[in-house]
Amino acid sequence: MSKQGEFNKIRVESEKLLLLTDNLGWDKARLIAVDNKARAFSSLFNILSKPNPDNIEVIYEERRYEAFWHVVGTSHFEYRRNHTFQVPVSAEVEDVDMLGKNFKVNRETGNYAIDGVEHCREKYREELMIDANTDQSGNFVRYLKFPSQPIASTDELIKDGTPIVHLETRANTLVRTVLGSLVKPIKADEILFEDIMVHELNLYFYPVYTFEYHWHLKDKKSTVSFDGVTGEIDLKASKMTDTLKKSFTSEDLYEFSKEIAQNLVPGGALAMMVGKKVFEMTKKKA
Repeated sequence: MSKQGEFNKIRVESEKLLLLTDNLGWDKARLIAVDNKARAFSSLFNILSKPNPDNIEVIYEERRYEAFWHVVGTSHFEYRRNHTFQVPVSAEVEDVDMLGKNFKVNRETGNYAIDGVEHCREKYREELMIDANTDQSGNFVRYLKFPSQPIASTDELIKDGTPIVHLETRANTLVRTVLGSLVKPIKADEILFEDIMVHELNLYFYPVYTFEYHWHLKDKKSTVSFDGVTGEIDLKASKMTDTLKKSFTSEDLYEFSKEIAQNLVPGGALAMMVGKKVFEMTKKKA
């Protein structure tokens, strides 16, 4: 029986870094930001007069990458176990001839016992979608219908200066969580087949455009973000400099890649994707 720590018995079919297609871009995002000046202060409409967009100025803008994990695993077990079946009979029955054997009836229980072998099969599937920054489950299914492309490393994302929010959730933690649901206690006398597979171990990145507005007449500020993939608007957004100050630095990348390489899967392919360039830079400094 495979145990959670025996990673050599767990197959990982797909481990990728994926970039979701940006359907906005800066030009379109800025136009949408202008169109939503008044909406940015919609929560204040009951208290203050509806703002004139001409009195609202965009005073800050940023583009950043946020990320989520998509992990899918399955397990399949086939096994045999011996079992003694208790067969009830009528009160007048004393014994039964079956399968060339004679079975005596237990007068206290009104049953007779017959030994057999149970052939069993169990299949499980577990799927997780976790916000890589908050470590919370999220409704990320909608992103899977949009096109994405694999990237060799996160260096491809940050080369133009676009920051990545700090990745709090670790892949090995998620895999162990999935395995906790896939590996069940089995009462068996003989294991015939076992297969534990992580079908998807993917880290998706998606762009988010954030704008801060200043309503000069009331001296109020509001921050709104636009999802670069779905176009969804978040009227309660935060700037990177506000609540996401801990950026995904080269040191984080290196530690992140090292952790996965040591604790997750043979070969550490995902780790090398994440930290290849950082590893090279560290090597040069040594």
